[in-house]
Amino acid sequence: MTERWREDMRFQDRVTAVATFAVGLVLNLVGLTALWPVPPSDVAPAWHNVTLFAGCLVMLGKRRHPMLALGAGTAILGVDALLGGSVAVILVLFDLLFSAGLFASDRARNALTTAVFVITGTATVVGGLASGEFRVAVFICFQLVTLLLVPLWWAGNIRQQRRLGELAAREAVVAERAAMARDLHDVIAAHLTTTAMHSGAALARAPDTGRDRAALQAVRTSSLAALEEMRSMILLLRADDPAPRDPALPGDLDRLPDLIAAAGPHVETHLADLPQVPAVVAQTVYRIVGEALTNAGKHAPGSPVTLDVRPDGDRLTVTVTNTLTGGNGVDHHALSAGTGLVSIRERATLLGGDLTAARDGDHWRVRATLPLRGDS
Repeated sequence: MTERWREDMRFQDRVTAVATFAVGLVLNLVGLTALWPVPPSDVAPAWHNVTLFAGCLVMLGKRRHPMLALGAGTAILGVDALLGGSVAVILVLFDLLFSAGLFASDRARNALTTAVFVITGTATVVGGLASGEFRVAVFICFQLVTLLLVPLWWAGNIRQQRRLGELAAREAVVAERAAMARDLHDVIAAHLTTTAMHSGAALARAPDTGRDRAALQAVRTSSLAALEEMRSMILLLRADDPAPRDPALPGDLDRLPDLIAAAGPHVETHLADLPQVPAVVAQTVYRIVGEALTNAGKHAPGSPVTLDVRPDGDRLTVTVTNTLTGGNGVDHHALSAGTGLVSIRERATLLGGDLTAARDGDHWRVRATLPLRGDS
């Protein structure tokens, strides 16, 4: 029942109308009718039940046609007033005013608010002049403000809160998509860099069938991995609910061997038995290792690389060390955008970890410590 109430707006309207009718019947039965002595008091109280029933029927259309429902409710209130008036129909009008303030367009709501101010001010002045007493004018003003302005103010406040919530949700989606776009950029750039390095190395040497085929195989592997990354990220970007993680999305620790194999045979690995690692931590490890191996291939091609991943208490330590060869490395500026280390450092920081990348003698070392729990 609770779930249906939250999801089915028509069900909400029907329940509200029935509840209002039930409460109104009780109010009519206890005698909250004939609020003013016009017409004569011999009007049957059952007629107030008829106007109440009509008002509750009108409430069923308040969401789709709020201004039309309010107009019909006002006419019903007028008929009820000719019968002497009742508190039950006033409650109906209160609900219809609230619904108009909540569901009507901005233009209609502004017009309604202006009309309510004019009616309240005019009735206050006319009532005060007709009675000759300031107290009567104040009493009329308070009555009309409570009946007419309070539901509009209440609805306007809820409306504003909803808009602020929608704006915050849109901003969160934009920020998340921007982060995913940066992530996709880093991943694709790493794979394209690997492709460029393998193809460049093959072109720089004399033709050799075996070596060239190995280079082509490495290029193909890197290109397919880039396409797979792009496909997975596009699926996430296009999904209405990005929470479910696509099974093909890279980042799991069991995919590290493929990443290491693509880097070349000069990578020495030390992968300890790891406990269960959250997906966000595993993906961050994957990105850090990928960026570190790519940088080693760009700036020190062919140099020995050591990869060490091991738990350290409640944290996970990732260390990638390569020998500095003193060579020129890659010679094209497009392969060195300078954003890779910044990106993986931001990833580690967001998880509550840290990352350092610095020269240590004749070695370059990238070391990251990450919490074994992704909510740290």
